[in-house]
Amino acid sequence: MKNKILITITTLAIITRILSFTNLTFLESLRITLGTPYVLFLPGYIISFIFFKKIDIIERIALSFALSIAIVPLVIFYLNLIGMKINLLSSILSIAGIIILSLLILKKKNI
Repeated sequence: MKNKILITITTLAIITRILSFTNLTFLESLRITLGTPYVLFLPGYIISFIFFKKIDIIERIALSFALSIAIVPLVIFYLNLIGMKINLLSSILSIAGIIILSLLILKKKNI
């Protein structure tokens, strides 16, 4: 388990370093590197555990990208309709809300 975490952190550091050789600053490349899985993977990955109990890891990863791409824009769109402005803070908080709500549903479902 520690080896997988180390590989993940090393990969993210290498991607951040490669992006920093472009015209981006280090913080911008770090934001891209950490923001991409946060927006495109994590919400769908947690939601996939709610709907699908026993699927293969490859199917779960593919499904998590699809679910994230479907759910995150819808939530931000509807929050914009009720008057919330779309900016970095509201997007981060909206995605965090999706993740927390999904975790609560998952915990309640497993009890």
